[in-house]
Amino acid sequence: MTRRRHLTIAAALLAPVALAGCGTALSDSSAIGSDPRPLPYTGSITLTADPAAARCVLTNTVTNSLVAEVTTPATIPLPRGTATINAICTAPGSMTTTVAIRPVRDFATDIHHPQPVGTGIAQNLEAVQTGRTRRYNNTFIPLPPQPFASQAALDAWFADRATQLRQAAAPAIARAQRAPNATIDTAETLNDYLAADLAQLEQQKAMASVAAAEPEPVPGARRR
Repeated sequence: MTRRRHLTIAAALLAPVALAGCGTALSDSSAIGSDPRPLPYTGSITLTADPAAARCVLTNTVTNSLVAEVTTPATIPLPRGTATINAICTAPGSMTTTVAIRPVRDFATDIHHPQPVGTGIAQNLEAVQTGRTRRYNNTFIPLPPQPFASQAALDAWFADRATQLRQAAAPAIARAQRAPNATIDTAETLNDYLAADLAQLEQQKAMASVAAAEPEPVPGARRR
């Protein structure tokens, strides 16, 4: 066997390794597109709400354990992981509101999710199971008033909130569509999350109420 043939075989064997690393960087770049990369994850998130001083209880949905009980605004330690965190918030004059805080693929600089090919198979599995390439994002929770001043105000509030949810989900869905290998959750999964959030919003809207109208004055009635 010639030296050239030896080199060809060696190159073929090493190709999956090279492609795994190179593919990750290329996939990340394709997924990000023109979006700015997020700042490095600090291991905590900022939780804010409207009204500002909402009382929120955060629970790990996997272990059913308490994560935090805070009054917003608050900074909450959330190490990387795979669990969805449920935040249930209350405030006087507002409807109780639940928001799912889900860990997402971290596209910060130097955070690369291993490709499930070549020597990256085991690394990919470990990353998926541990969530070491995921992060939680700062979260804003608007609580609808209870009651609303009018039906028009109620409809407008929930329409605006639905738009906010769609806009917040759009970048991650677009990234998964542009570069499926760069993400952990598929575009289909992310769309399912959005659908679940919108369905929950519709349920909340169905429970919202409108303030009773002031009674019309009786014609000819004397004021005391």
